[in-house]
Amino acid sequence: MISSISIQGYRSFDHFEMPDLGRINLLVGTNNSGKTSILEAVSILESSGDIFRLWNILWKRGERTYKVFPQAASTPPRAVAEADVVHIFHGHELHPGTHFSISAKNVAPQKTVKFEIRELGPSEKIDGQIIEEGDEASPLPRLVLDIVSTPSPAPLPSVLLSKTGGISSNNIRARQPQLERPIQFISTESSSVEEIMGAWSQISLKPEEQLVLQALRSLDKDIEAIALQARTQQQYWGPGSRGGFMVKLKSSKQPVPIGSMGDGIWRMLALSMAIALSKGGTLLVDEIDTGLHYTVMSKMWNLIYTAAKEFDVQVFATTHSYDCVYSLAQICPDADPQNKITVQRIEAGSAQPIPYDQDELTVAAAREIEVR
Repeated sequence: MISSISIQGYRSFDHFEMPDLGRINLLVGTNNSGKTSILEAVSILESSGDIFRLWNILWKRGERTYKVFPQAASTPPRAVAEADVVHIFHGHELHPGTHFSISAKNVAPQKTVKFEIRELGPSEKIDGQIIEEGDEASPLPRLVLDIVSTPSPAPLPSVLLSKTGGISSNNIRARQPQLERPIQFISTESSSVEEIMGAWSQISLKPEEQLVLQALRSLDKDIEAIALQARTQQQYWGPGSRGGFMVKLKSSKQPVPIGSMGDGIWRMLALSMAIALSKGGTLLVDEIDTGLHYTVMSKMWNLIYTAAKEFDVQVFATTHSYDCVYSLAQICPDADPQNKITVQRIEAGSAQPIPYDQDELTVAAAREIEVR
């Protein structure tokens, strides 16, 4: 479990230290203070610098660069999207020597990962990676993203960048590694239908399935069971859709599509599955209260805290909601010192957060003191 994390040169953080972390760590702060960036940094570190994880981070943020290739006179130009790496570096600069590093202190063993830009050597080739179409004749120097991680080496130590500073999917394809510790990252949009269905295949008919049902029943006591929906070849769930599952209710003879149950049920489904699949690892949740009414947040935190202890999961989450912070404070008196709860207020430009331990958070909630 991470006790302290240090971030240098990643996104808005020139230098940032966050010590005294616990089992549950809730990050609060104003917009654009860096809360999501901290979740990303933990994800990158725990994956030993997995380039697939970085690719997904860039893609979900819409950080893409486009190369346009001319076609025949009667054909429109062809645009190819790549993941754009320039914005992960502090100062948004991309040149040899640009780098960022993330490290976890006070853990055994300590972990560090470093990403650095360098220039490709004149006759150097990197692990069979290809030069993209249109790059060969460019007079500009070819850049490489080197990744160094300890104690575990990075799954892909070097990645060629295009002339526009992008990572082509061709150069990371079929290189997804097995992680030492499981990591689940739930964004504000929750997980996709395909991700949830894949997670269910690992949980169904196992003890973890009861955790999922318990989570859903905390929102709706009428829920008896949940199952995958029969799928046809024509069926398609687009981005943001809620489908793939049927729910059995005590009050209804007919199964109900989960999309009929509202965003809160879908969010709780994603959370409960993610924490079950994070056993012995890390769960990261951006805007954890998304889709949840304030009256069920105490149940959510009870569920997450109990499951985190049972499955040995460390949780990092963000919120803007006072109700979310207040609800977390309600379980602090019953939290034990070995599985402590912290709230970390992130302030833009500050090298450290303002921390609140369990006792401070309990007092702040009782006196209605603002900690966000």
